[in-house]
Amino acid sequence: MLLLTSIVGVLPAQDMITYTDGTELQVKVTEVTSTEIKFKKTKNPEGPLYTVLKSDLFMVQYENGDKEVFNALREPEEIPTQEWVEDVHVHYGGPRVGMTFVGEGLIASSIKPSGGEVFISQFGWQFETRLFTLNNGVSGLFELIPLVGGLDKGMFLPSASMLFGIRTEKNGLEFGMGPSVSRSGFGMILALGGSVKSENVYFPINLAFMPSYEKEITHPATGETMVLPTGIRISLLVGFNTRNK
Repeated sequence: MLLLTSIVGVLPAQDMITYTDGTELQVKVTEVTSTEIKFKKTKNPEGPLYTVLKSDLFMVQYENGDKEVFNALREPEEIPTQEWVEDVHVHYGGPRVGMTFVGEGLIASSIKPSGGEVFISQFGWQFETRLFTLNNGVSGLFELIPLVGGLDKGMFLPSASMLFGIRTEKNGLEFGMGPSVSRSGFGMILALGGSVKSENVYFPINLAFMPSYEKEITHPATGETMVLPTGIRISLLVGFNTRNK
């Protein structure tokens, strides 16, 4: 018992300070002012002297059991879970170049009267609006892509496609679909591809497919009405996108 008493006698006296966020710290209070509490840590009684504002403390409990309460405990701040980021309607844009394969049908025949498939060049621009971005990096996109084809054959073949799709930020994969209009009429277009990001510039490569559909035409010489396929169209486009401020 004498040994235990002597050990207790040499242990540093402990006070307890509690911060407004609930954090507790065992200390030895050395001075109390009207606005501050000065203390030393019990684990290092010969160490530096610390000062804390009373406004940051909930209370001090002294070694004799007395307590001084300064403020109420503050509830931990709850970080709201965002399902989507408020960085909406971000606009990107950039040039597009590529080639389109036109399968046998009305469109190919208007380009190549001798018949068969045909390849034509494509030049244009992509206007992209990022509608939203989820926390996992998936973005919702709206794209408008006007193109001019056939310049390599001395022809002017305009078209425009409007796509709604998604893109994953992690691997840059993207998919979209929407209506398209050209000299042959209206149709539906499906597109997929990917983007490689370098600093603030995206370098996309996209493959677009427009299925063939039946179109009713009137033969100019005989006046006979016929139903013929337009022919499939497959386009490969590359380019780059930058953000428009």
